[in-house]
Amino acid sequence: MRGNDIIFDLDGTLIDSVPDVCRALNVTLCASGRRAHSIDEVKGYLGFGAPILMQRAIDTTGGIEPGDNIEDMIKAFLDEYAAYPVVETTVFPHVFDTLASLIDKGARLSICTNKPSITAAPVLEELKLTQYFDAIICGDQVENKKPHGDHILDTIHAVNGNSARAIMVGDSENDIASALDANVPSIAVTFGYALTPHDELGADALIDSFEELPGVVDSIFEARR
Repeated sequence: MRGNDIIFDLDGTLIDSVPDVCRALNVTLCASGRRAHSIDEVKGYLGFGAPILMQRAIDTTGGIEPGDNIEDMIKAFLDEYAAYPVVETTVFPHVFDTLASLIDKGARLSICTNKPSITAAPVLEELKLTQYFDAIICGDQVENKKPHGDHILDTIHAVNGNSARAIMVGDSENDIASALDANVPSIAVTFGYALTPHDELGADALIDSFEELPGVVDSIFEARR
C-alpha cells in the first residue's frame, strides 16, 4: 500500500455531521420566519455545499420572499455552524484505528469534500481528525467541485500523488460520480447519506464498516497491477 493515495469524503463517510448541520440550518431558517427541518430532510440536501443546501431549504419553505437575501442566509448558516461545529457530530466507528493502520502501511490520506473550509476546519480540529491527512481540499478551494472529477485530481495533486495509484472513499452520488469522472476507483460506505441504492452508485466496492476498508483497498490495488 506504500505510495498509494486514499482520498476520503468527509460528511457521511468519516463523520455523522447531519445533526449539527441541521441545527445550524434551523437556526438560520427560524430567524427568517421559516419552519425547521428534520434530520431526514437535511440528509437529502447534503453533499453539494452550503449554497445548494440553503437553496433547497428555501425552496421547501416557500421559496424566496421579498427582502430575502440568500447570500446573507448562507453566511448566517456558515457562521452559526462554524461557531458550534461539534455538538452532536460523531466519528463513525473504527475510523481512527483504520486511518492509523493505513498510514502505518505507507498510504497517503487526503480529504476531498464539498464542505467549505470555514466549517470543515473547525469540525476536523474538534474531532481530532486533522492530523491523519496530508491534504484537505474543500469545495471553496477548487474551481470545479464534486461531482466534477477535477476535485479529486486537485486533491491528488496537492500531495504530489498519482491518479493511477489512488482510490476515492465516499458515501454519496457525488463522490462516486467524481471518481468515475476522474477515472479513479471508488469504495462506497453503506452507512452514509446516499439517496441512490448503494449497489447502483457505480462504486468498485461497498463496505459496511471501516474495519473492512484496508482489505478492500488492497484488493483493488492488487487488481490494478
